[in-house]
Amino acid sequence: MKTILFPTDFSDNAKHAAQYAGMLARLFNARVVLLNIYSIPIISEYQLPSDIENFINRNRKEAEQNLEKFTVDFIKKSGLVPERITQKVEYGLATDKIVSIANQIQVDLIVMGTKGASNVFERWLGTHSQEVMKTANCPVWVIPANAPINYPQHLLYAADFQGDEVAAIQKILTTTQPLGAKCKVVHIHDYFEPNVGYAIQEMKGFLEDKFQGDNLEVKCINRAEIIEGLETYIKNHKPDVIVLAIHEKSLLDRFFNESVTKHFIQEGDLPLLFFKK
Repeated sequence: MKTILFPTDFSDNAKHAAQYAGMLARLFNARVVLLNIYSIPIISEYQLPSDIENFINRNRKEAEQNLEKFTVDFIKKSGLVPERITQKVEYGLATDKIVSIANQIQVDLIVMGTKGASNVFERWLGTHSQEVMKTANCPVWVIPANAPINYPQHLLYAADFQGDEVAAIQKILTTTQPLGAKCKVVHIHDYFEPNVGYAIQEMKGFLEDKFQGDNLEVKCINRAEIIEGLETYIKNHKPDVIVLAIHEKSLLDRFFNESVTKHFIQEGDLPLLFFKK
């Protein structure tokens, strides 16, 4: 782990998530790129080009000043030396720019806050964090507004047993290896056919054998509602981080995947780690 990208809009949610980014930077011995993306208000067709240029210049200057203040506070709270922190101010659309910058500077991890969805309109549109985690090439750590800033010792990977789970688990272990955290692979299924149940147990045994000695535990739970099953498991076992995989699947599977990720981003209060399968 070398570089963490942290987008900020200077909100209270961002300040809270910055504490988590600082903690991860210390644990991974990584440098942090603090990014602010600014834009301008909607401009009418009657405004002069010079007015538009003035808007952009003024907003950029304000963004630079705010990022400087944010950086001073971040250094104070994180304990990181200034040499490990870089500031970037960019103009554009937030989601597109975050992913573009992440690819451009080849970051290893994106950490960002989310306020969830406070109304029906936001639930329909989704949040920046939802869009970033779906399009980013690197893992994305999303920190809800009420997430505790705890050392991540227990990870819950909500596995769907679709695609290459071996490669997925290896990616999780590689990403989180410096943490020394224990990872529990939990598969919630609502299948009742004997053949499907046998296949699930067979996968469970295969993964346990494959990752024997890697501080990994595999649990399969039969439950009619996937999200309810995960919520019950989380309540009983209290993980520090929920890990979810994002990958291209059929329309039905993609709908299931998005419904689970949306729920935990919009309703949950635990840090979420997303990665591509």
